[in-house]
Amino acid sequence: MSVTPLDLTARKTFLLLLVLLFCGTVHAEGLESTSQLLTGERPDPPGTVTPVTIDIYMVDIDEIDDANQRFRVDMFVRMAWQDPRLALGELERPGQVRTIPLDEIWTPRGLIVNDRGLSFQLPRIADVDGLGNVTYRQRFSGPLAANLDFEEYPFDVQRLPIQIVSYKYSPDEVRITSNSGIVGAATSFSAEGWRLRILDAVTSEVAIPSLGMVRPRLTFFIEAERDPKYCMLTMVLPMALIVFMAWTAFWLQPSIVNPRLGISTAAIFSLIALGVSIRLGLPQISYLTRADFFVIGCTVLVFMSLGVSVVVIRWASGDQMERALRLNRTARWIYPALFGVVIMNAMVL
Repeated sequence: MSVTPLDLTARKTFLLLLVLLFCGTVHAEGLESTSQLLTGERPDPPGTVTPVTIDIYMVDIDEIDDANQRFRVDMFVRMAWQDPRLALGELERPGQVRTIPLDEIWTPRGLIVNDRGLSFQLPRIADVDGLGNVTYRQRFSGPLAANLDFEEYPFDVQRLPIQIVSYKYSPDEVRITSNSGIVGAATSFSAEGWRLRILDAVTSEVAIPSLGMVRPRLTFFIEAERDPKYCMLTMVLPMALIVFMAWTAFWLQPSIVNPRLGISTAAIFSLIALGVSIRLGLPQISYLTRADFFVIGCTVLVFMSLGVSVVVIRWASGDQMERALRLNRTARWIYPALFGVVIMNAMVL
């Protein structure tokens, strides 16, 4: 069956109308589609590095979870690079900014490595100007992992990282620029009990020897200094009261057996319960913190109080009352001095 020129003209007109209808629909949505070939290939030729700039504005840090080694953030992230393939002609460039879905253009394949449940708050779209400069903005909120060091707890200073890696490209293909960093932050954060300070970002490389892979990495750091006042009120003060409760046994006469033993044993049980509750707020670490040394020192003192009470009672019941009284008086003053040594070693030195 032959096709007449009139039929060909009609078909071309129909196809043109379909194209115009599709373009009009995309424009109405504020999005412009591009070729799928742009998504898999870098904008720069082989042997040329594609520079990428990553900035963060820290809206809030609302929680630092010691036990789970997590911190919750609310932040804006901006990634910028240039893709000359998206550039417009000189006559179209002035003031022209297009909005394109992120999955229709090339991206540096950025990944937040220590993400433990971040959520996206904005559409996954990028702004592209007439010169092909691409800007992707996203707001993230949720938990990030952090390897916290509790050796100095409760006087510890932590470094909270935000690690971004280009998981697909090597440092020879994608380079994170040196002017990347945290460009701003709120005047105050919601995380209670911490003093937070923004540090400089660090560019580096992460290697996976088993796979022979090297990837560019950018790490943002927030310094978190713990305010020890809360720990002083909830740990040091109750522990000191328990220690001095055991100390009152030395002010009783050696012949008063039951009250002396009752005070010492009650102090031991109270101290053990408090020490366990202190540890519940920390992860199951294998090393001792300053707080652990303080608890151990107080435990030794309280057990020493019980031991001295037993010796004094035994001497007093065995016709060695003078010796018992002398030990009682000596322990009365040595005990608080030893408690001062425990505080100095655990909290000061």
